[in-house]
Amino acid sequence: LTTDDMAIALDRAMQCELTNTSRQQMCEEIEQEAIAYVEAEFVPKLPKHRVLVVIQPNWHHGVIGIVASRLVERYGVPVFIGTYEDEKHIRGSARGIPEFNVFEALQYCHDLLGKFGGHKAAGGFSFPAANLEILRSRLCEFANQCLELQHLKPLLKIDAQADLHQLNQPLYQQINALHPCGMENPDPLFWTSGVQVIEQKIVGKGNIKLTLSQTIHDQQYKIKAIAWRWADYFPLPPRIDIAYKLRENHFNGNTTIELELLGARLANDHLSQQAINSQRLPISDLFNQSSASPLKSNFQYKQRNYTCGIYQNDVLPELRIKNPEGKILVMQPGRTIGLLGNNRQDSKEIDISQPQYDNIIQAALQVLSALSPEL
Repeated sequence: LTTDDMAIALDRAMQCELTNTSRQQMCEEIEQEAIAYVEAEFVPKLPKHRVLVVIQPNWHHGVIGIVASRLVERYGVPVFIGTYEDEKHIRGSARGIPEFNVFEALQYCHDLLGKFGGHKAAGGFSFPAANLEILRSRLCEFANQCLELQHLKPLLKIDAQADLHQLNQPLYQQINALHPCGMENPDPLFWTSGVQVIEQKIVGKGNIKLTLSQTIHDQQYKIKAIAWRWADYFPLPPRIDIAYKLRENHFNGNTTIELELLGARLANDHLSQQAINSQRLPISDLFNQSSASPLKSNFQYKQRNYTCGIYQNDVLPELRIKNPEGKILVMQPGRTIGLLGNNRQDSKEIDISQPQYDNIIQAALQVLSALSPEL
């Protein structure tokens, strides 16, 4: 950063770029391993545990904090993630949600830890590997004391509603005067209803770049937007409500205002009232149609491959979803209790209205409905 020699500067810049690319790749690999581990072992337990404790060997300490933040974004619960320093010791990082104090959680477990520190939103810790299971239990105990089930949803707190024609440079400058922003002074969060997605594509490592539009008094207003790490949700529906922060984009000497999307949902005016209330597909029609022509398909959910189909069981048809480990989720229309297991005899009953089940059921039904010419 201080050299006047361009050759040295270029060499150092290339070293930094290679190191950063390696870090990004490592972070992506660890994140995918963590997601697969959580999906296989912990997702059904989240309403009971209300915290994720993810410990695996051979992860790099330098990036697990970033992975913890991404798991918080994905699952909406506090995350304690770690890796082994040697056979007897584990070191990790923690990230929380607004209703959960990470440092107080670590204090609650102080007798099980070696070193620890941090603040309300994040922390670091180490502990003897022999304490892993009791530490997991203690953190679940603390989480259940301070978190209700409604806290385990990645909800956004909106500051104001805006239309696209109001998002301009003077507004951004007024917001910029409030900086620096942080935990006690967050960036203002806006929402706009019923915008149209007129262009979208994947850029970089799983980001969606969009062009959005809104028509006001017969005049169309357009704006660019970016949604970081939203590849799981690509493509977005053609009409959505959006929550976002404003950001400046500097390109080719031009400065424009863009949106950084933090949340999206189907636009209310695009749905029937029933769909607004439940955001469900018309599954009764799908089940009825399937009896004449069985439906089967493969699909991806949260970067994992599943198979699904609608089968006739005795009198009632049922939806079956199979994960990569061979576990099958079974549900029948009109029922809130389903089955989960490797086979029907050993399956356990589950509440399919829980988000971890309902979301994947909706993903499967959406894929199957696209195959049905009658829907």
